[in-house]
Amino acid sequence: MNRRPAAQAFLGVVIVLIGVLALLSQLDVVTIDLGDLISTWWPLVIVGIGLVALVTVPRAWVGPTIIIAVGAFLLLMTTDVVDVDFWQLAWPVAIILVGVALLTRLGTQEDHADTVNSTVMWWGSQRRTRSQTFRGGSLTAIMGGIDVDLRDAAIVSDAEISVFVMWGGVDITVPPTWRVRLSGLPLLGGWDDKTTPPVDPHAPELRIHITSVMGGVDVENKLPRSLV
Repeated sequence: MNRRPAAQAFLGVVIVLIGVLALLSQLDVVTIDLGDLISTWWPLVIVGIGLVALVTVPRAWVGPTIIIAVGAFLLLMTTDVVDVDFWQLAWPVAIILVGVALLTRLGTQEDHADTVNSTVMWWGSQRRTRSQTFRGGSLTAIMGGIDVDLRDAAIVSDAEISVFVMWGGVDITVPPTWRVRLSGLPLLGGWDDKTTPPVDPHAPELRIHITSVMGGVDVENKLPRSLV
């Protein structure tokens, strides 16, 4: 039996609770200002989504951590714990993010690395490895894109990649001898498995765990470069 994605279950519970509160309020069972409640505590939804994303793709922790931080800051504002003008903070935060974006372009680039790691913000990156003992990696794309070429790599038994995408995209190319299994958390985004499963049911397997927030992940298989 397939389990529902954690985020789907979380958002479903939140919506049901809001509906129940609204119904009880209309029936005068409870006295509550639903509008005031939502306007004060709505950032908890953002924090919750970030936490679920962090659990789903813990190795791609940068993106979920940013979501949690933004939600926590908004919650401090809506609960009047901090009293600041959001727009006064916007420009210094933007400068910080530009610096972080430059730093996060770093990642594994070795042609024979056993793992492929990349984090990009407002940029793009390309990663390729020919490792014959590929183990997986971590990919985070925030308003940027990552292109990963694994056509010439090999897996001993299985490998695992964690992917976080927010307003961006990730393309992963694998050899036709691999089985690919995708799972994760779609939030106004998703993924597309364009691979053709190999005939061998015991073929090496690549597991890809994805959190996609208004972004997309595409996986396809192609022949190794040496055979093209």
